[in-house]
Amino acid sequence: MSRLREVEGSLYFYGDRIATAFEFENGVKIIGFKNGFSFDLRVLSIGKNPKRKGLGKRALGTIRPLFREITVNEINEDALPFWEKMKDRGLINRIGTKKGELVCWRVKKTP
Repeated sequence: MSRLREVEGSLYFYGDRIATAFEFENGVKIIGFKNGFSFDLRVLSIGKNPKRKGLGKRALGTIRPLFREITVNEINEDALPFWEKMKDRGLINRIGTKKGELVCWRVKKTP
């Protein structure tokens, strides 16, 4: 996990927004949105690596010094225990929304 490459620009889109991606040499990726010293993390992928080997934790530890605030949004319900551990260890500040939660929606007015 020693080498980190930050990719910005049109290479990564999350929905219709340009995202910041951090790629590690072993296929681990973190994707989210930078806003000053804050990071809105949306994806942490360990790729084809085996789970429960500490790769996600080490990736978060690598980017943690870059941001004062890291919030995780749109997480899967089954990943909640992992994110709670990362919060307890100080690798993220807040757990935001879960996938499937209704955050905001617009009602189309019909005539």
